[in-house]
Amino acid sequence: MSKSAMQDELREALTSDTPSAKTKRDLIESALLHFGREGYAGTSTRTIAQTAKTNIASIAYHFSGKAGLKQACINFIAMSVGDVLAVVLNRKITEIEHMSPEEARAKLLEMVDRMITFTQTNKRAELLMSFILREVLHSPDETDTLYKAVFGPLLDRATTLLSRATGQPATSDELKLATFTLIGQLLYMRLARPFVLKRMEWKAVGPEELEQIKSVIHRSINALLDDLSKGKSNA
Repeated sequence: MSKSAMQDELREALTSDTPSAKTKRDLIESALLHFGREGYAGTSTRTIAQTAKTNIASIAYHFSGKAGLKQACINFIAMSVGDVLAVVLNRKITEIEHMSPEEARAKLLEMVDRMITFTQTNKRAELLMSFILREVLHSPDETDTLYKAVFGPLLDRATTLLSRATGQPATSDELKLATFTLIGQLLYMRLARPFVLKRMEWKAVGPEELEQIKSVIHRSINALLDDLSKGKSNA
């Protein structure tokens, strides 16, 4: 089955009210929860099924086993990120390469805004981020699939946007690292939410708090872009 076909099937599981679709959705969300908490090796199919409130045999039926369910989780993450960042991920690299610096900067900020809104307000974001963080920290040798499905396409386009916005070559190490800096700060705002809430004396992240987060990150990114636009760093 092709990547697009698998994502179409997952999309149906998200939106359909059929018993089969609901079971798939519940199993994926349960797997994301437990893989993120206990890791792949530390999670049993029985635990996943119990949390999903379904029969253990449904894992083999819908996903051909535990490994297939993990792959479905990765496809689910890729689909979710793709939906949030369609304004960037649906564009070919060659399209981005023809943007003006102003267009590229605006598109970068739009991409960041969408990521902030998703990570701060979407209930599934925590499941996705816990799964990704667990994979990166505890299974670094098994991140190739996750990188190819999610982060590779995102980083390629984000780096190309940075290149167009600053005039610096997309192949430079400085720009590649700058891309991680750009994305990393907004992810940290979500990962460190308990600290952010405590420090800011917020009860939750509502519309007003969300705009404050966006404003601060915008200033940081614009400063980064302005500095990169000056040329190669002498630091």
